[in-house]
Amino acid sequence: MKPADLAHLFASEAPRLIRRLRSFRGRVVAEDVVQTAFSKMLEADGTEIGDPKAYLAQLTRNLAIDEVRRQDRAPVKFVSGAGLDAGASDELSPEQMMIEGERYAHMMGAVLALPEKERLTLLLFKLKGLSHKEIAGRLGVSPKSVPRYLSRALEKCDAARHAFERAGTGGIADDGRKGKADQT
Repeated sequence: MKPADLAHLFASEAPRLIRRLRSFRGRVVAEDVVQTAFSKMLEADGTEIGDPKAYLAQLTRNLAIDEVRRQDRAPVKFVSGAGLDAGASDELSPEQMMIEGERYAHMMGAVLALPEKERLTLLLFKLKGLSHKEIAGRLGVSPKSVPRYLSRALEKCDAARHAFERAGTGGIADDGRKGKADQT
């Protein structure tokens, strides 16, 4: 397939493919999967592809499924405190340490504020590395509801992170108090 044809196909099909990947409920980064699919189409022999749109849709779906399977096989690894210390090459300034401490507290508050099922789903998935089926068994819910809980939890945590970053000062909030010398 010619790069110009692929560019036209990308312009017309990428938004539709990204929307289709919403069914994976946050388990894959839709934009990355679509980009990978188009890269593979560029490498493929275009003469063997009868219907490029159908081929692309199936390729995108297969790549997304492969990514979910890869995540299920490789759960999140735990790192001890000593491992974190050994990996830190740059020391943080006291100001950076304070900002990171505030960021941590803000995000912990966001996680603790999640509804119980969303919070437990997030923790079991991200920290324990459990599969959707295992999480569903522990929570006593349908395996199909686990991606919904996880997606909601991740969206809320992402919104909390953005709110922290938008605070304008890297997380150090201005409480509006002024000294007497400043009030002239």
